[in-house]
Amino acid sequence: MLGYLTALFLGLLAGAMLVIGVVLLPFWSGLPPVELRTWFARHAGRTGALMFPLGGAAMGAAAGAWLAVGGRWSSLAAAAAAGVVAVTLLVNEPANRRFAAPAYYMSDADTVALLGRWRRWHWVRVALGLVAFVAALRVLAGAVAPSVP
Repeated sequence: MLGYLTALFLGLLAGAMLVIGVVLLPFWSGLPPVELRTWFARHAGRTGALMFPLGGAAMGAAAGAWLAVGGRWSSLAAAAAAGVVAVTLLVNEPANRRFAAPAYYMSDADTVALLGRWRRWHWVRVALGLVAFVAALRVLAGAVAPSVP
């Protein structure tokens, strides 16, 4: 059961990050910097309210599956999920707070540069999320049709 939950949560997480990359990033890039900061101040909390629990559930399930099942695919899923969480906490979330903070002055040039950095690291997160999801599927495939010695 844990394997199925891991694949489900990692698939949802990877899909949500893809939507952010394909839908929100182009939208944000098209906004004037001041409007981007206003958008983040108004809406970033809602995105976080979905993504933080989803990322935590995916990471927790992947770590639990790795501890329970072991194996290279399970460890790859857990490591890649940990990578998603690390990039989120160390790069993207601090940038989100900078975009949204009304008390923190950001010039338009700083906003554009920070969005570029956010974008690059987001695609790293997406890649890690997809690797984690595929690895979790491989764990399930091995559980359904174990190899014959």
